[in-house]
Amino acid sequence: MFFRIHDKLGTAGLIVAIVALIAALGGTALAALPGLNSKQKKEVAKIAKKVAKRGPQGLQGDTGAKGDTGAKGDTGAKGDAGATGNSGERGEQGEPGPTETTLPAGKTLIGTWQFAGQGDPLAFANVSYSLRVPGAVFTISENWVLPGDPANPNCPGSAQQPEAAPGNLCIYAANIMNSGSGPRHQPEVLGMGSGGAEAGVVLEFEIESGQLGFGYGTWAVTAPLAP
Repeated sequence: MFFRIHDKLGTAGLIVAIVALIAALGGTALAALPGLNSKQKKEVAKIAKKVAKRGPQGLQGDTGAKGDTGAKGDTGAKGDAGATGNSGERGEQGEPGPTETTLPAGKTLIGTWQFAGQGDPLAFANVSYSLRVPGAVFTISENWVLPGDPANPNCPGSAQQPEAAPGNLCIYAANIMNSGSGPRHQPEVLGMGSGGAEAGVVLEFEIESGQLGFGYGTWAVTAPLAP
């Protein structure tokens, strides 16, 4: 058979065919084949193109083993310390807190009061100062203030903005129903003595029979002025 091919192609043709077959099967680059002229290289490329066929894709190989962990790098050099920042400005000194238990002359305390009752004839509301207020006076006729009452020098404020003149306790009623004595719902004042109390007062309200009596409001007390 080999002689038949030789007779058909001749020695040069046979060499070119063999080289083309080797190039197709082995993947040899044509530029690396010695002893071939440009015409023979073209013939080899033409034969190799006809003979060579791409084979089926092979199976995926197994995953390779995990490599060893690399060595830990050297610790970097410690950086230089930063510059010290400027000192902040000193803040203003705060006002001194109360050092006494007595309200200073001319200063005012304010607060709220409330009561509710039904079935009992009496109900009570406390007005308690956080500081002692010696000499403050509470007078029912002048210092018990209902909504709509005319302003008076002892209590120039209101339930929304309670105020008291120096030396006075003023109690403002924001709302009051079914209680008190008379049309002004005036309470009795307990623990007042001669009309003044240092710690506060207790207000006693009468509840109308069978009615729900209630009331609430604000108060203000101002320490007397210094002599």
